[in-house]
Amino acid sequence: MSNNEFKIEKFLQIIRHQPLGLTLFFVIVFTIFIGFFFERNLALFIAQYQTYLFIDTFRIITVIGDATWWLVIFVIGLSVSLLGPKLPLLEKHNKKFKRYKSIFLYLILSCIVSGFLHHVLKIIVGRYRPRYLLSEDLYGFSPLNFDIAMNSFPSGHSQTIFSICVALSIIYPRHLILFLLLAIIVGISRIMILAHFPSDVIFGAYLGIVTAILLNRYYFHVLLSGQK
Repeated sequence: MSNNEFKIEKFLQIIRHQPLGLTLFFVIVFTIFIGFFFERNLALFIAQYQTYLFIDTFRIITVIGDATWWLVIFVIGLSVSLLGPKLPLLEKHNKKFKRYKSIFLYLILSCIVSGFLHHVLKIIVGRYRPRYLLSEDLYGFSPLNFDIAMNSFPSGHSQTIFSICVALSIIYPRHLILFLLLAIIVGISRIMILAHFPSDVIFGAYLGIVTAILLNRYYFHVLLSGQK
């Protein structure tokens, strides 16, 4: 095993066995801290200097975090994995199709389960998006707000991209750095286009990461390992 592969494997071990409850405590403390002392001024700064911050580029990047087209791709992949073995010419690849079926199920569930949790929290917390700070000077919360378009916490795009990228990192660890960089860039894009505050992105990322880890830890780790 090369030094790089050793580092990746060590990182994956940390991901798979991290104390998620303790991590949640630190995430909550950190998001509260930056919410009180940092985020309002950051949003106003970005709004003032948008012309110089490559906002149009970030608007393109942020589309990558949209769950809809990811789910369409994964459902198509799952359908092919289910139908492929039934074709006489592809019967010999049955083992590969079985593994891909597990992979696509894992990706779909990571996205959907974390997405469900994200929507529940969005409604309960009801935090105003940055645009309401700029247009109506609203910075705070409206709990039990069912207007999802108004609610900022947590970030759905961040939850989606981190759940997918962490799941892909666990499946294909050699590309871990690429996947994580993609997720981080999408998260940053949500802040730069003033769709979310940093704490929204951080907690959305946490939701996606934890969902992918728990699904792998308690179900898909055994399933995928046995199909290599």
